Amino acid sequence: MKRILVLLLMMLSLVACQGNTSTEKTVEENTAQNDSNTVEVEESSDTVKIGVVKFIDHVSLDAAKEGFLERLDEEGIEAELVDLSANGDISLITTLAEKLKGEEVDLIYAIATPSAQGMKNVISDTPIVFSAVTDPVGAGLVKDLTAPEGNVTGVTDYVDPSGQIDEFLKLYPDVKTFGVLYSTSEQNSQVQVEELEKTLNEKGLNLEKVGVNNVNDITQAIASLSGKIDALFALTDNLVANAAPIVAENLLQKNLPSLSAEEGQVKGGLLMSQGVNYKAQGAQAADMAIKILKGEEIKNLPVEENKVNTKLVNGETADRLGLDLSNPTFEGAEIIK
Repeated sequence: MKRILVLLLMMLSLVACQGNTSTEKTVEENTAQNDSNTVEVEESSDTVKIGVVKFIDHVSLDAAKEGFLERLDEEGIEAELVDLSANGDISLITTLAEKLKGEEVDLIYAIATPSAQGMKNVISDTPIVFSAVTDPVGAGLVKDLTAPEGNVTGVTDYVDPSGQIDEFLKLYPDVKTFGVLYSTSEQNSQVQVEELEKTLNEKGLNLEKVGVNNVNDITQAIASLSGKIDALFALTDNLVANAAPIVAENLLQKNLPSLSAEEGQVKGGLLMSQGVNYKAQGAQAADMAIKILKGEEIKNLPVEENKVNTKLVNGETADRLGLDLSNPTFEGAEIIK
């Protein structure tokens, strides 16, 4: 009997030890799981929600978005994106603005004038940072570039065309008349046409203008210009930029050279540019957005001028025009094919 009692006591002791070990293991697992959940909550609270609105998808505006997102990533900003595009349809802008209003984003990045205008017209309580806007005052986005009021600021892509024209004339000194295509629905383009015409007149040069309503108008517009112009100046016009390959091919068929206010259209086939680098402009806009997300007030963030211009030459187009890429005018330029 004594032996049996001893054995029973030993068995009960082992069971108790196993029960304690199991309980301790469960507690440790639960603690680890709770710690993991805590970390996830903390990471989630650090994430900002940003609405990105492009007016249309083309090389330049895509670059402005890419530069913006890359800079956020470089600065360690974790962002949940609400990524929207109007696909060139101005009538959709208000709908997109209403969607962002419902999403309760922390900040909106509006790329191109129509996007920025639409966001401002609908949303008044969320910070809006724009890029790819030529005339923020004329577009009604701000009243004073140096002291923004309300919830809007950003980076303008205005570039004085005078220096670019002077460089182009070194290559084509006999040019007397430039042509320009512009979207009849973009306020951004109207301003540029006026500025371009004024600049050319000051240099004793002429400008032939043709407005287009859609991409289908471009071939006919170039045909109507071809007998009147010596070269084409491409604005930072979203409709025309979206159709850069069509513009370039039609010009080359008529042996007409081209100059662009921004690099995206050179990548699409136009000859040369010493204009806006939109990826760098996107990064510049992101720097402003980061300041706002960290608590800076928009009234303390004046609208900034574009900081980075790029000299770019399309080598294939130069070859088709019979140009020598060793020409001093191309010195310092990035040659792309």
